[in-house]
Amino acid sequence: MFRRDRHDIIMEILKSAKSGKIKTELMKEVNMSFTQAQQYLGMLLEKGLLETKENRRFTTTKKGLEFMEKCKGCLLRQWHEQEGRKSRKV
Repeated sequence: MFRRDRHDIIMEILKSAKSGKIKTELMKEVNMSFTQAQQYLGMLLEKGLLETKENRRFTTTKKGLEFMEKCKGCLLRQWHEQEGRKSRKV
């Protein structure tokens, strides 16, 4: 098993919540404890990246989707930079 950082957990929550999930579904899909879920979901709601819909479902907001896209771009850029450094060393 590997350790995930905050960024990985947040991205997994936002991805999973696109279709609207209740807390227990998110906890299972993202593999979080109740305490972790309380912390992360509270923070994401506060930042406007998640919202709660009817039937207590968490859904990724437009702002959350934009955040995911920006993060993907940053991660791809970092990966390309690392690959470029590796190829120059060879």
